[in-house]
Amino acid sequence: AARDELNPKWKDLAEYNYYKSVDHRSITWRTTDKRATSTRTIVAEIKDRAAHNGLEGEAAYNARLEKAKEEHGTFYEVTKGCSIPRKMDLTNLPKPTATIFTPHLSFVYDNNSWAQQDAYRIICFALERASISPTDKEQCFRLWRDFIGPWFGMSLAWMQSPATLFTPSPPVDDDEEDEDSSKESGNEEDADSSLEDNNSNNPAAATNGKMVKEGIKKAKSMSDVDNGYFSSTNHIPFPPETLVSTTFGEGKVIQYIRDEKVYEVSYPSSATAYLKPDAVFGSLDPVEPSLLTDQLRTNDQEEPERADDQMIIGTQCLYLFFRLHQVLIRRLNIAKKLAIAVSKDTALGRHIEKLTFEGDPDEGKKRYEAFLGLVYALIDAGTGSSEASEGGKYEDRVRSLLGNNAYELTTMDKLISHVLKHLQNMANDDTMQNTIEIYRRHELAGNFKPSAFREEAALMSEGENMFAFQICNMPKTDQKIAHCEFLGRIAEDVEEDDDAALENHEDHKRGVEDMVIDDGDVSPQSAKRSRRTA
Repeated sequence: AARDELNPKWKDLAEYNYYKSVDHRSITWRTTDKRATSTRTIVAEIKDRAAHNGLEGEAAYNARLEKAKEEHGTFYEVTKGCSIPRKMDLTNLPKPTATIFTPHLSFVYDNNSWAQQDAYRIICFALERASISPTDKEQCFRLWRDFIGPWFGMSLAWMQSPATLFTPSPPVDDDEEDEDSSKESGNEEDADSSLEDNNSNNPAAATNGKMVKEGIKKAKSMSDVDNGYFSSTNHIPFPPETLVSTTFGEGKVIQYIRDEKVYEVSYPSSATAYLKPDAVFGSLDPVEPSLLTDQLRTNDQEEPERADDQMIIGTQCLYLFFRLHQVLIRRLNIAKKLAIAVSKDTALGRHIEKLTFEGDPDEGKKRYEAFLGLVYALIDAGTGSSEASEGGKYEDRVRSLLGNNAYELTTMDKLISHVLKHLQNMANDDTMQNTIEIYRRHELAGNFKPSAFREEAALMSEGENMFAFQICNMPKTDQKIAHCEFLGRIAEDVEEDDDAALENHEDHKRGVEDMVIDDGDVSPQSAKRSRRTA
């Protein structure tokens, strides 16, 4: 009898947990992903490829094959074991500059237009919620504005578009604050009955426990009204010739007309606009000119094959950021593909969460947006400023939204924290900031000179291991491909060239002195003195 009563409950419980039990990869995924995204693993990968001329080493290849067998079974080695490439096939893809790149590593950014924007929003949200100093936050945003955004093709106008939607909250009067606080205190019930007896002898009892404040209410003047965030009375104008970011893009301040309280701004297209202070988002750092950059660019006649290719040489933190950022882009693409596939799969039935009516053409888009909402809530909860997302753990919610194949998305919080850490390291790295200035000078010139860039970066590297990157647009697709080269300590190359030149000069000098000794039979010191007297 007891079994007959419990069988229906057990049946419902088994049906509810069956779909979760099939997801065997999520059990070990956290450990696998932690190892794969660690600094040691990522750096060791490119050093291994650099030692084998861009190919994956035998030990690394066997380790990757063993992991594939663990995930897909032993039969995978028989059917697809020989198809695992040791290097990306670049036959039909844009290739990097041959004088600098082998390349050691190449990775693709799919759906670059929307994936980069979603990744930017996630990183900015995590940056705002992170417990780091305001100075570091400002440096990270400046890094996105000056380098990372243009590198991935994001315009400054789009990155600062949320500023156009900003509306300052209206100032609250003191009387309104007192009234709100009195309402809240009036709604509270007194727990102690002795306080009611004391209120009969209290003059404030006539006001139901509210304190009455007498005073003269000041009339609102124009100065009180015009004291918000974009106050025109307290506004300190930018000086002329200042580069600024506006709602119409980057421009230069001509003058600030105080009578009309507007800026006169000129744009590269020779257009002129008159903007209010709230339409000017902020000043931009001008590109510092360098005679060394101009000289090296003049001597370097080599250019990339494509005019829109970009190049930079940076430190290890830049390499780690690019690798993990590409993983973030790939997982956002996985999330969107799964959202569309799950919305079309009618066999899942009750195993996935219902978001809208059946047959909704926008169901895949809504599932993806719901996943992004879970990511934002996860980041907010990780900072301690929000409760955990509703409906259970984050992993269960992702599984109910996108199915069992979403196991890679369960470690988004760890991935984002790693990306944020390396972004902060880049912002505080002086060597990295110097190479970004070189990048900006080449970008301003209209094209990149690889050999000139490498020679100047070697002077700024200060003996650190350097990495070269070149990003190319894939024609007729919404994709980009980035090539990476491990250069090592390129400063030693410059020092060796200087030492060799100095050594040749010393050899030549000693040879001249030996000739003087043979001819005059005098010491080198006396020969020098005789030349001075002569």
